[in-house]
Amino acid sequence: MSAASSFTILNPNGTFPVVLTCEHASYALPPEYGTLGIPPDELQRHIGWDIGAGAVVQEIIQRIDSTAILSQYSRLLIDCNRSLSDDDLIIPESDGTRVPANMHLTEVERQRRITQFYQPYHTAIDHVLTQKIPPPVLLLSVHSFTPVLGEKKRSFDLGILFNRYEALAQEFGQRLSHTGYRVRYNEPYSGYDGLIFSARNHGERQHLVYLEIEINNGLLLDRTSLAAMGHKLSHVLKDVFLPR
Repeated sequence: MSAASSFTILNPNGTFPVVLTCEHASYALPPEYGTLGIPPDELQRHIGWDIGAGAVVQEIIQRIDSTAILSQYSRLLIDCNRSLSDDDLIIPESDGTRVPANMHLTEVERQRRITQFYQPYHTAIDHVLTQKIPPPVLLLSVHSFTPVLGEKKRSFDLGILFNRYEALAQEFGQRLSHTGYRVRYNEPYSGYDGLIFSARNHGERQHLVYLEIEINNGLLLDRTSLAAMGHKLSHVLKDVFLPR
């Protein structure tokens, strides 16, 4: 298993001043892990990946000359949007589904997943960011959320997550709301709770402004809706971040 297979870099020479990441772009697993002991259709639920998020990233970079880094394996293998000390780094259960291969995990196996799948992804992000000349003005992590989790309904379209840069988050969100989306801030998760780990970690290390966007996956179920989301996000990114 090569380290490079754990991530994909799209349009590495892009010049648009925003770099995109997608930590939960795929529900794929390395062949040696099978399905982690769960039915294949369970992997394709929101527990296995962020439905549509990677496709939205691809739609965006078709419209703006940006660079993106996508994780290539399921969040159930190891979650690239969690710190190494987080209890949810490798979870034994998600939204009612038990993950047998993650139960009673040995330290050797935990370290193997960190070394082969987690660290290469984050190293790739740092490499892209340090190679950009001039450096980007924003690191944007793209995610999606399920509209119903347990018994809780999430009746909005987009969440802008932040722990710093609130003024930028508000501007970004307001512009998106003007395109017709229902936007909330630090929902369905809060940046203040450490749940924007990847954007925060790389943004602060590289001294970049950073945000995370969460998209209701009910808006990402076909090519038409994916294209519409990519178009609107690209338009707002151009409005906010292209110099005038």
